[in-house]
Amino acid sequence: MHQSRVRKFGIRNSEFGILILLMALVGTLGCGKEAAPQPPILRIAERTTDLAAVQEGTEAVLSWGYPAMTTAGEALTELEAIEIWRAPLPAAQAPPPALDPRGRQLERQLLESQGEVVATLGPEALGEATRGASLVWRDDLARWRAEAGADADTAVLWYGVRTICCRRRASELSNVARLLPTEPPPPPAGLRLAAGADGIELRWQQAPELLTLVERSADGALWAAVSGEPLRGGSFRDGTAEQGRAWSYRLRSVARLAAGGRVVGEPSPPERLEYPDAYPPPAPEAVVCLPEGTRVRVRWEAAPGASDYEVARRLADGSSELLASAFTATELVDPSPPPGEVLYLVVARDEVGNASAAATCSVVMAELP
Repeated sequence: MHQSRVRKFGIRNSEFGILILLMALVGTLGCGKEAAPQPPILRIAERTTDLAAVQEGTEAVLSWGYPAMTTAGEALTELEAIEIWRAPLPAAQAPPPALDPRGRQLERQLLESQGEVVATLGPEALGEATRGASLVWRDDLARWRAEAGADADTAVLWYGVRTICCRRRASELSNVARLLPTEPPPPPAGLRLAAGADGIELRWQQAPELLTLVERSADGALWAAVSGEPLRGGSFRDGTAEQGRAWSYRLRSVARLAAGGRVVGEPSPPERLEYPDAYPPPAPEAVVCLPEGTRVRVRWEAAPGASDYEVARRLADGSSELLASAFTATELVDPSPPPGEVLYLVVARDEVGNASAAATCSVVMAELP
């Protein structure tokens, strides 16, 4: 009896001890220091650093990358607006472009103190200004000159942009883009167009100190530059023009300024050309003959503008056989070529049947045992 009571009492003491230990542990955890409350992370758009300004005719054209990140490195999904700042400063007093971070910061402070917001792009205006991954906005310089009066003749324009997001929080001001408004150069003269197998050839007369920008429109659609960077000289071949369509071209003169930047003039009167679909595609390139036992595999590279191919073989005695027509692949297997030298001819055709010159390869097949 006594031992049984002791055993039971010991079990109860053990359970009681565990309970006390758990309560002490919980008490210890509960008495730890609470962490200091952390302030909420403010979402602010990253500062724009690629703002550029170019004069086109009587407009200042501003362009910069579409805001995509916050200062914390997160994706920007709450873009609300963009402010566009402008400050006209006397050209003789404006400091030269800064080359170090501190100088660029002082530039931004000067723009903010001397400038004003000339436009605020809301959601609808942002959609209209979007060009791919960039934003483009135009400032009417003629209107600015009329408002500025005589001061406009000696002023350099400083521009900046500021991104608004995340419940009206404004980013830092962007880099400063400078523009010295000047008289735009006259357009090139004597534009002439000529169609050819390699594209449309353009020729014109241009002053030696000016460059030329070539713009193209298809059947009255929007104009777009096709020359890439402005050209020096008086000729350009447009090898990207599709045959069987009407194309219009116009030219703009480009003057590079001594202080940096450029001024693009008004466009020349357009010239239009019907580009007939009368020119064949180029001959296929890299044609190879690969003997594989008793058969031959013929391969080639696709010809630009080709819709299909003809493949023929010609033997040493001059006889020929058409192996495939309206063939759309770039590889053909001849399962039973005769022994001796075999010449394969590959011709590219376009959609209206214009045929290229034949590209060839040859192979010598052994006599069957």
